[in-house]
Amino acid sequence: MGSMVHDSLEWLYKLARDSNIVSKEALINKYDELWSEKWKEDIRVVKKELTADNFKETGQTCLEMYYDRYHPFNQAITIGLEERMMIQLPEDKKMQGYIDRLDKVGDGHFSVHDYKTSNRVPPQAKADQDRQLGLYALAVHQKYPEIKKIDLVWHYVRFDEEVRSSRTEEQLDIMVENTVNLIKDVETATELKNFPIKTSILCNWCEFKAQCPEYSHQYASQSNVPVLDTTTMTASQAAETVDKLVGLKEKKKTLTLDMDSLIETLESKLLTYSKESGHSSVFGKDYKASFNSSESLRIPGKKDLRRYELESTLKELELWDNLQEMSSYKLKSMLKSDKITLDQKKKISEYMEQDEKVRISLKKL
Repeated sequence: MGSMVHDSLEWLYKLARDSNIVSKEALINKYDELWSEKWKEDIRVVKKELTADNFKETGQTCLEMYYDRYHPFNQAITIGLEERMMIQLPEDKKMQGYIDRLDKVGDGHFSVHDYKTSNRVPPQAKADQDRQLGLYALAVHQKYPEIKKIDLVWHYVRFDEEVRSSRTEEQLDIMVENTVNLIKDVETATELKNFPIKTSILCNWCEFKAQCPEYSHQYASQSNVPVLDTTTMTASQAAETVDKLVGLKEKKKTLTLDMDSLIETLESKLLTYSKESGHSSVFGKDYKASFNSSESLRIPGKKDLRRYELESTLKELELWDNLQEMSSYKLKSMLKSDKITLDQKKKISEYMEQDEKVRISLKKL
């Protein structure tokens, strides 16, 4: 769908460049023609809830919105369509790319246009840091050194949205350095045949799982798939080992939860006994359990209305600037210090919650 939308817009601007402004109906007819010509039966729709017709209709809607927005396509002079650009980089590195559309906006002013059919519009920050757009800007600067200003425009045609960006000379220098370093990393990985695995949702449709260390074990039992010989165990034994390991971990998890619950019950009983009896220690056969209690102040939770009242009080008392943030530690330190009055401490304490924590320590006799 993305390719057909690109091809249709390229056809539209080729004609517009020669003063042939076609109708919207003609554009959609061209889109249908291209779709039929280039459709192949082995094209797969990976989203189960969608069909090829859904994508085709979406592409048509994209073109209709684009046509309505930019007709009669005279916002600038089209310099190139699918313009091949060679990019010269330091250390004899080179790259090439194709600009969807290159326009002349005015004297010394060009704009690069890139059509996007993706289903989300990125934030401005992403456009301002995007390597592809930066390389486009560099390519135009190198091919047309007299150009002073270059606009970088993403057209998100699903949403009838433009995202515009630009690059300073300093930003381009940084991008060039980072790009050269990335090329070196790829070259080194190629020499060492060392490409770290990076899994993503795209793995679900990858044709090379049998060769990938992340998934190759799934294919190890197939006779027609080459696998590494091992001396430890067979592929089926490794699979059985995984299942056993999962079973043991699940059993351990269940036992841990049961033990934690039992420990919590026993500690609760001892704490109740200590409070009722007044004993601060309880002696067992070989160990002694001691009970140590401590009190602490806690600020109200973020969803508690009193938290905002406390913040307002601190601002009224002109103490907020000393805190800069709502921090239990800073508030407790403030309450202990001599830097605020007793009256201020009293007003703050009204919003603080008091927690009592009791810790049980076990010591061998």
